[in-house]
Amino acid sequence: MKPQFFLRGLLTPLLFFYLPIFSLLPAFGPASAQTPVTAEFAHWVTVTTSTTYAGTGATGNAGSGLNLNHYNYAFGHSVTTPNLYLLDSFTAVGMIFRFTAGTKVRFRRADNASVAGLRKSLWLEQNNGATVPSGGTVALRPDYDDSLERIFSSGQVFNIGIDNNFQNSTNTNNNNIERVDFLLSAAGSSTDGTKAGFAVFDRGAGGGHDPFYVAAIKTVDANGDPSSYYGAVSVTAANYGSNVGTSINYLTLRKNPADAHLFLMNNTSNQFRDGVLLRFSDLGIPNGATTYGYSLFGTDVNISSAANLVDYTNAANFPTGSDFSGGGLDQVAVTGLWVTNTSLVVLADRVVDFSARAEGGKVQLNWTLGTINDCSRLVVERSADAVNFFPLLEYEAPLANGQTVLDQQPFPGHDDYRLKLVDQQSAVVAYSAVCRVELPAGDAGVHLSVYPNPVVGRKLNFSGEGLTPGIYQLGLLDMSGRLLAKREFSGGAAFSGSLALPAALAPGVYGLVVTDSKGGRWMSTTVEVPAGQ
Repeated sequence: MKPQFFLRGLLTPLLFFYLPIFSLLPAFGPASAQTPVTAEFAHWVTVTTSTTYAGTGATGNAGSGLNLNHYNYAFGHSVTTPNLYLLDSFTAVGMIFRFTAGTKVRFRRADNASVAGLRKSLWLEQNNGATVPSGGTVALRPDYDDSLERIFSSGQVFNIGIDNNFQNSTNTNNNNIERVDFLLSAAGSSTDGTKAGFAVFDRGAGGGHDPFYVAAIKTVDANGDPSSYYGAVSVTAANYGSNVGTSINYLTLRKNPADAHLFLMNNTSNQFRDGVLLRFSDLGIPNGATTYGYSLFGTDVNISSAANLVDYTNAANFPTGSDFSGGGLDQVAVTGLWVTNTSLVVLADRVVDFSARAEGGKVQLNWTLGTINDCSRLVVERSADAVNFFPLLEYEAPLANGQTVLDQQPFPGHDDYRLKLVDQQSAVVAYSAVCRVELPAGDAGVHLSVYPNPVVGRKLNFSGEGLTPGIYQLGLLDMSGRLLAKREFSGGAAFSGSLALPAALAPGVYGLVVTDSKGGRWMSTTVEVPAGQ
C-alpha cells in the first residue's frame, strides 16, 4: 500500500524523485511542550487491489444498531483513482517536520467485562460521503486491512485510524486496549531534542480532540518490550491544532474475534484530523540520550511513578473499566519519528560506519552495516541541501560487511549523502548520519538547468553540459516515479532543448531526469508547475 519510488535491481541508475509540496517557514524559537500542528502536507497514492464482500452491520457490545441490516462492502474504491492519503510532513513551532523512521506498533490488551480477545475498531475514509442505507454499499477509499499493527506501523497513513482507543465501557464503541507501544527498530538519540519527536493525530472537532498520556521509552527488555519510561506527559484538547487540515467523511467499522470481516459500526460522519507534536525535549529525553520509542495511555492510568506504566495488565494502574466522556482517542495511523533534519537523529546498531570523499570528479561512498536481519533493501540517497534527499542507488538484500560505490555524476558544489534501510513492509527502519562532500570547482562536469522555473505557458527549456555524444531522453516524473512526459535529444559537451508539458498536469513540483539508451548516465533537477498554467 506504499507508493513505489524505486526500480528493483542491484543498482538503479535512473534517479526517481520524492518531491516535497511545501516551503520552509521561519522558526519561532523555543516553545512549550505538547506543540500543536499548524499545517499538514500530504499526497494521494493509488492502491492496486480492492476487496468486496457482503455482510451485516457490527454485532456485540457496544451495540451498533445496524446488526440486523445487510450491506455490500467495497474497499479500495476505486482502484483507478487515488485512494490512500499519506502524510509527508507538518508544521509545528514554525518548523517543518518530516517523516524519518517508522515504528513497530504493539496494541497491548487486557480483557475486561465487555470485551475479550482481539477486537478491531477502525475508521476509514468514505468514498462518497452519503449515508449508507440497509442493502446499500459501504464504499471505502482505502483497501481492506484489519490489522491495527500493520496499518499503524506504516507511519504515514492519514485516512485510516482506530476508533475509541482505550475505551472499555459499553456506553460507546469500545475495546480492551490498555497501552499502545511504538517501538523504534533500534535505540535513537538526537543532538537537538527541540527538532525531533513523535506526533499524534486525532480525528475530531477543533477544540474537542481526545486527551491522552504519552511517555518516551527509556529501556526495553530481552523481548524488546518497554521496561522503563522517562515519565508520562499529559496531552489535552487545547494542545492540538484546531481544524488545520481538510475534514474527512468516514465510516466506523468493527471486527469481533469471531467475525470474518470488518462490519459497519456507525454511519457517515465528518470530522477534522488535527495533531500534536511531542518533541524529545518535551518528553524529558536529554540530548544524546537514547529512546526506544514511545507509548500512549488513556487518561485514567496511574502516572504517579514511571514504574507504574510498565505492566499494562496491572488493573490498579491500568483500569479495565475505562469510560471517557469523549469516547476515547480516535487516533490517525500516523506514527514514527519526525524531524526537521535527519542529520540530527541517529538510530544506533544499524550503520556501523559511513563515509564519503571526493575523488577525481566522483564521490566514493563506503559503509559497514550492523544489525540488518529485518532489512530487505538499502537505498543510497543524495541531497544538494541536506534537507531534501533523493534516491540514488538501491541494493536488494544488503550485506553486513563493508561496501563501496561511486557516485559518477555528483552535483556541482557540495553533495550530502545518507543510507536508508527499509524492511519487507517498505517501512524505514534506520538512516545513517549525513556525510557532506565538497567538490572543487569544475570537478562535477555534468550539469542540467531548466528555465523558466516555475514554468510559464506549459513549456520548459533545458540546457546543460558534460554528456558524451549520443541520444538521450529527458523525462518528467511525478513524486511516485511515473513518467508523465518525455522527449529525445542529442547530447554532447553542450546541449539544449524544450519540453511541452501535458495539458492536464496538476500544479506541483516534478522531477526531470536525463538518461541515455542504456540508463547508465543521468542527471537530474526539479521544476515547479504553478497553478493557472
